Amino acid sequence: MNNHHSGGHSCWRETSRRGFMQGCGTVAALAAAGMSGPAAAEEGDVAALLDELPNNWGRWGEDDELGALNLLGSEQARIGMTVAMGGEGIETFPLQQSITGDAIFLEEDDFPTTTTGDPVFPGRTPARRGNVQDEQSYQQGEIEPLSGGMKFSDDKFFTDFFLQGTTHLDALGHAWYGDRIYNGFDAATTAETRTFAQGIEGCPEGEIEEITETRGLSRADIGQAAEAGIAGRAVLLDVGREMGDENGRLDLGTAFGLKDLKATASAQQTTIRERDILLIRTGAIARTRDSDATWDPLNEPGLQFSEDLVCWLANMDIPILGADNLAVEKVVQEIDDQLFEIPLHGATLRNLGLYLCEILWLEDLAASCAADNVYEFFFTGAPLYAEQSTGSPFNPIAMKATH
Repeated sequence: MNNHHSGGHSCWRETSRRGFMQGCGTVAALAAAGMSGPAAAEEGDVAALLDELPNNWGRWGEDDELGALNLLGSEQARIGMTVAMGGEGIETFPLQQSITGDAIFLEEDDFPTTTTGDPVFPGRTPARRGNVQDEQSYQQGEIEPLSGGMKFSDDKFFTDFFLQGTTHLDALGHAWYGDRIYNGFDAATTAETRTFAQGIEGCPEGEIEEITETRGLSRADIGQAAEAGIAGRAVLLDVGREMGDENGRLDLGTAFGLKDLKATASAQQTTIRERDILLIRTGAIARTRDSDATWDPLNEPGLQFSEDLVCWLANMDIPILGADNLAVEKVVQEIDDQLFEIPLHGATLRNLGLYLCEILWLEDLAASCAADNVYEFFFTGAPLYAEQSTGSPFNPIAMKATH
């Protein structure tokens, strides 16, 4: 067993402790998840839920901000590359969902919906880009070609672009409970002020909003993962194909756990090794591009918390857990008759330093895996390096051996 700081918890213990939680948005989440009414569970206490489960605080030093990515190095990169080179050729699969700008942006009461577009978590808004110059600009005399006749186009996002509004990697400081984030850093470090000099050289006065101060993470931001890069062996667990409907999709509201992950691995004849990057396909994101399928952001199928699951992730030293849904886990969960929202975010990001990757596009990779029964591949990439960010857009690449 790996040497995790567990606070005396036995990872194979069956008993558990449950308490009382302060929830934000729980009533809305309950209604969306179909759990409202007299039989709805009371709110639980995530601190009590996770109190004696393992954590990695101090494992890589008191000042560590990289977390479980410390587990990925030269050897894991070599193993991943060896896997990719084990066939007659290599298929490459970008795993990023495209940004169309046609986001599914409805009122809470309008879900579930068959509207298609870019999935966004409630509270985040659609991202729409547009050109600021192009051939039309030249034709209309708004701008002139460069010396010698060269022209170019340029564009920008005209609406707010949430850094976690598309396929992204969560920073370790993204989610916490109490007054501490990953590795015991003070939660106040999530609101570090950065001041900028007024005006930006080269920008005409009045064309941009004058922003001279922002807040962001001074500890455990996404820059740690961006600087380190990610490379290693990865495994796809296609739970949707194993447990889902004729389209290989789990039904809305489906919760699955460690036993289901192991059963899927067994059915695929897939071995999960220590330090593997683990990707889970549910079919949820594919629903957002299918006008015949219903989708509900707060009632997507997702991973269900259990003590055994958290202990298994810790003992297997899983550095990244990714899925094709908004939160990896089921957003609203009932655990021992008590209600929780995203408890696994606390167990993974905050306690284990295990990164979560959300809104992955896994359809093409999954089809290839099913065709030749090869579910292992080389996974590599790095998130957009945006300093102080709580998460960042990510286009990981899966390189898979072909047979």
